[in-house]
Amino acid sequence: MQACLRRSHISLLAVIILTISWVGDSVAALGAPDAATTSFQRVWERTDLPVSQGAVERTWIWGPHPLTDILSEPYRESPDGSRHAIYYDKARMELTDPEADSESLWYVTNGRLAFELITGQVQLGHDKFEQRLPADINIAGDQGIPNGPTYATLSTMRDYDEFRGSDRTGDVITTAIADPFGRPALEDAYDIEYAYFDEVTQTNIAAPFWDFMHSSGSISDDGVLVEANLFPNPYYSTGRPITEPYWSSATVGGVERDVLIQCFERRCLTYTPANPAGWRVESGNVGQHYYRWRYAERPIVQGEILYRTLT
Repeated sequence: MQACLRRSHISLLAVIILTISWVGDSVAALGAPDAATTSFQRVWERTDLPVSQGAVERTWIWGPHPLTDILSEPYRESPDGSRHAIYYDKARMELTDPEADSESLWYVTNGRLAFELITGQVQLGHDKFEQRLPADINIAGDQGIPNGPTYATLSTMRDYDEFRGSDRTGDVITTAIADPFGRPALEDAYDIEYAYFDEVTQTNIAAPFWDFMHSSGSISDDGVLVEANLFPNPYYSTGRPITEPYWSSATVGGVERDVLIQCFERRCLTYTPANPAGWRVESGNVGQHYYRWRYAERPIVQGEILYRTLT
């Protein structure tokens, strides 16, 4: 698993180096603004410093280190029309308004990256969006493997899922991306249930993910390890669910595995039964995927004209 992480970091670093060479001023690295630097570091340390120090064995919430400098990205309601952002493997941290209450849980937010990757709607303001193609990038496992579901796959699943909008709490999850009518063998193998129905998005949440959103463990409180909820608000890290959970196959390190996948506004979560206990539920590498999609790989859809943009 660690070798896989190292390979992904090397691969992404190559992408970033190639990308930064032509990004120019559109995604400008800021001169380490104090408010953003301090706030981003504090948020990272709370959950991931204990993992980095080896004090706990669990999945990363953000990732071992930032993948970018602090960047300036366009956002209409932010001062001067841009906000501070920094990318990690798992997500993007954002500081939209440096003058807001710095003690608020929502002072630093998670970007709605999974929503944008699935819908193609890049958010440039509270109600300003830029339409692109959904990302043809594998959500889980090794990239470039044809059997792996992509964000574009889930974009289609959201439109045609016959169960969406119905409360299935307590039912066993058998629905698979490869077979929308279910694979009965999975019921016998894993016995994983829907745990909660989100009334806002009319979407069911799988039990392993609902438990993860409410989990507790060792966190860093100004450098001191204490026991607390990993997420003060269960939706802080993930946002609300935007797809149903689906079983699928993903190739990880060359080995094909059964994986339960569900995407929320801000992240996609995976449950891999074959993983060690602390790593069965993981956040997908949405931060990596989004950065590649937005700044290196995908064209914008503008009527019938396709063209690249960096803003």
